Amino acid sequence: MRYIGFDMGDGESAVAAFEQGSAIEPVILPLCGVRSLLSAVGMLNGEIVIGERAYTDALADQLSVRFKSRYTTDPTSYEDIARFVRGVLRDLINSGYFAGDDHFIVGCPAGWNAADRARYHDLLVKAGVRNPQVISESRAAFLYAKYAHTVALDVDILNESALVVDIGSSTLDYAYIVDGRETGIGTFGETALGGGILDAALLRTAVENCRDREAVQAVFDECRSWYSYCEIEARRVKEEYFTRLSEETAPTVRKQLRICYDGLQKLTLELNPETAEKLTLQPLPELNGLSFEQAVRTSLENAARLTAERPPKLLLLTGGASRMPFFRSLCQEIFADAVVVSCPEPEFSIAKGLAYAGWVDDNLRAFRQAIQEEITEERVAELASGALPALLPAVSDALADLIIDQAALPLMEQWKHGAIRTLKDLESQLAARMESVLASPMAQEALAPSVSEWLVTLEKKLQAMIDPICDRFEVPRKQMKLNLSAAGAGQMNLKAADWVGLPMMGTVLAAVVTVITGVVCGGSGVALVAAGPLGFLAGAVIGALASLLGWNVLSDLLMKWDLPLLLRRIPIEKRLTSDQNRRDMQRRILEALSPQDSPFRKQLIDGFSNAFSQHVYMIAQAAEIPIE
Repeated sequence: MRYIGFDMGDGESAVAAFEQGSAIEPVILPLCGVRSLLSAVGMLNGEIVIGERAYTDALADQLSVRFKSRYTTDPTSYEDIARFVRGVLRDLINSGYFAGDDHFIVGCPAGWNAADRARYHDLLVKAGVRNPQVISESRAAFLYAKYAHTVALDVDILNESALVVDIGSSTLDYAYIVDGRETGIGTFGETALGGGILDAALLRTAVENCRDREAVQAVFDECRSWYSYCEIEARRVKEEYFTRLSEETAPTVRKQLRICYDGLQKLTLELNPETAEKLTLQPLPELNGLSFEQAVRTSLENAARLTAERPPKLLLLTGGASRMPFFRSLCQEIFADAVVVSCPEPEFSIAKGLAYAGWVDDNLRAFRQAIQEEITEERVAELASGALPALLPAVSDALADLIIDQAALPLMEQWKHGAIRTLKDLESQLAARMESVLASPMAQEALAPSVSEWLVTLEKKLQAMIDPICDRFEVPRKQMKLNLSAAGAGQMNLKAADWVGLPMMGTVLAAVVTVITGVVCGGSGVALVAAGPLGFLAGAVIGALASLLGWNVLSDLLMKWDLPLLLRRIPIEKRLTSDQNRRDMQRRILEALSPQDSPFRKQLIDGFSNAFSQHVYMIAQAAEIPIE
């Protein structure tokens, strides 16, 4: 699979290709024989022409430039965009650089909303792109900075906080990254602030200073192609000036244009330090009276406010307009504590980042699908079921202690002092009390050590299912490292109340009541009345009645008998908390929980497998190939 990143800029465009699994950085593909293609489109003899051909072979009909900057405000730009994309596709196909199964990724300004992006996607489809992916250009710049070998960044700084600043011909975009993770990325920007504004301003100044300004303006009003041609030349003068400024103290770039439309007019474009300063400091109508420098400063200051909680330690500058010295100076001034780094080829960073983005998104999409398909609830349930015998004894011990100490003892004390009249009433209140205790935080706390220890054992087997999937998709294993016991079972919302609630009450209650009213009480209340001299007599009477009525009938009568308080004076706490009773309670609870078809077992396994599947999918959603 190849990923084609298409950066359609307002001034120039570039295309990069990245081979899946390649260790080589994305390669810039030539368009019409050049690496950076002029974003110009027109018609020549009924054929779409792009780039230089749109205005050098012969001035093309319907010549259009800077159509991307007009996209959100001028619907007439839609057809220009579609024609330009058709021309790019045709050239890539004819040159053998594009195949039908290549994945096409196209950038858009971060400030475009969902509707803008959807309409842009539809335009790309209309132009012949199959299944295009539209992503933010600032995100592409971040991915380029993250993966490109030619950007020598300090990984430690990038792993803290960074701001990618992408200034092109039509937009100023930002990507804010915290902790070096794309999942923490925030994108924002200005959709109408780019270097192309200076092209228009330079051309406007040239017309104002021209002796034939009225005639030139009339040509521009009548023929969009001639205006586009002159704006392109203004852009080239500006670019040459700022390129030479990095090597010369006071360069002067001057170019005379010949406009042949209705007669011949001459127009001179000139840029030197004095005119360049005036160009960036004068109020501009496109910026509501702000100068270009004021607008850029305001945008950068706003970015500083938005990132003030964790100010960026690194500013990475991309985009062709980032070569302007005053722009870099503003960045250094406003982000004084940050290291400011410029991409070595800023005009190609977005195209390369788009190619990376296609690979990253496809790879992680396939990885997450594999996790979902292979780490199924059924497989997890099978592992959990096999490991459950190791958990049940500890759970039974914890439940027995909870029930005796927090449920049975308080209620038996109430029965002893007459607040609860019969053993039958005691039984019904015991069920409600158990439910309340098992749903309380104390149950979670009591069961947490046992569950955490069980999870540690289970975690190793589950991790062995996940690691091979990570290896297949080049996702580092540490990105999917399980740590189920770090915060106890609650990390996956596997709470005791969820799996020791009502569905298991019927099973466990029978065992508990048997112990309380049987073993502890001596069998339907006999032991309670068979203590002391008075109890001895009552015991003899009960024995005679049992012979006469039968034990089952007598048991039912005793459970409903409101015993005199004198017959309830026995050492209840000592009997309930004896080692023998605790062991009996633990055994009976374990017997109730252990059967393969027990409600408790089924709910615990189903609850765990469901919670784990959600948990592992959640961490898969956050997984990425991190900065190394």
